[in-house]
Amino acid sequence: MDSRRNHRCRPRVAAVVCVAGLVAAASLIGAANRVAAQVPIATDQVPAPQSATDSVGNRSTESPAPPAGDAGETNAGETVVDQPATGQPSRTRSGERTLQYWASQLSHERYLRRQSARRHLIDGGLESIPVLRDMLDAGDLETVENVISILAKVAEDEPPWQKDGALATLESIAETSFGTKATLAESTLQSFAETRGREARVQLADAGIFVGTETVALASRSSPREIVRIDSQFNGDRDVLAWLRWIREIDFVVIEATEATSDILGAVMKMPDLATLVIVDCQLTPGAVQAMQTRARLDTIELRYVRLNEDLLTELSQVRLRDALHLMGTGVSEQRAERLRVEMPGLEITLRRGGFLGVMCQTTLQDTCEVSQVTPGSGAADAGLQAGDVVIRIDDVKITRFDDLQRQINTHIPGDEIAIRYRRGEAVFDTTATLKKQRTP
Repeated sequence: MDSRRNHRCRPRVAAVVCVAGLVAAASLIGAANRVAAQVPIATDQVPAPQSATDSVGNRSTESPAPPAGDAGETNAGETVVDQPATGQPSRTRSGERTLQYWASQLSHERYLRRQSARRHLIDGGLESIPVLRDMLDAGDLETVENVISILAKVAEDEPPWQKDGALATLESIAETSFGTKATLAESTLQSFAETRGREARVQLADAGIFVGTETVALASRSSPREIVRIDSQFNGDRDVLAWLRWIREIDFVVIEATEATSDILGAVMKMPDLATLVIVDCQLTPGAVQAMQTRARLDTIELRYVRLNEDLLTELSQVRLRDALHLMGTGVSEQRAERLRVEMPGLEITLRRGGFLGVMCQTTLQDTCEVSQVTPGSGAADAGLQAGDVVIRIDDVKITRFDDLQRQINTHIPGDEIAIRYRRGEAVFDTTATLKKQRTP
């Protein structure tokens, strides 16, 4: 090949090489752009939309507006411009949707959105309550049902001593609303109370408070009944006392051999079915008696071996009692008991000095006082009395009925020794008994 032919070929080779180089460069640029498109850019590094000039002097186009999507969706950290029906912004500056927004979604046409709203409002806890209350006043029936259901779920996580949470809101709705709202709130509270009642028995038992059936004495008469008993086994955890308000269908409480403080009495007074209160061998304060005054009504109070002074008696006269006040071993004189009867008209007030023999007698039409039961460990048991014995005399007083026996025993204090004559079969025996304090059997 001559030199002229070689010279003519060089431009074609150069052109081919140039084209190949441009293609390769274009491929590299395209690959780089694809990689860049897959790398997320930090939100705080995204510049505001504006015109800019690149390094070679070419003007770039403005950044496009974000695509239309779900209402309120923006990049984290951006100021929100859209608002839900409540008029509140749907996101905070941290990018989270507000509780007002989620409340507005309770009536959304999509089921999943409504469920998501419920979940966020439940997670909101106490902060969700005012938002839910607003929705309750403005929502339709389905929204009302959702709001009350959410409040019930929030209340499940509240401790029993919570006073201003979801439970209090439900109680307020039940008390102040009408129609469907009140009915839904009341049925929800009833179901909630059943669950809390079961949990209350567990929590109280763990703290040493007895809830169950036991033979107890009231006005010298013993019978088995379901009670709550707070005694020296109680571990002293004041918070656990708040569970007492969830104990239903028990109307009898015994507080024995422990401090009858105002917080204990205040918690007991919140038991929904409380009717009878027995306090045994405790120190009582005016504040504790004032806690009793918060109860709208009690049927019976019995105080055994609780020393009462004038201040305590004055406070006691302000307690709203319906049936009876039994005082045993309290140091109250007969004259002061008479004043109490004037201050608390219509009330049966019994006064006993505190001696306890420990027998129950049958009530018959015959003039006899036949022993039907002897309390184990009592003065009567130590003296040898048995069921079937007929008491005919105590000291120099003839006994014909159980009332006679009670009247005579009530003139004695614990530690007094009495003479007893009784008949067993055809034989008559004499014995002596030392009176003790009456305890809860």
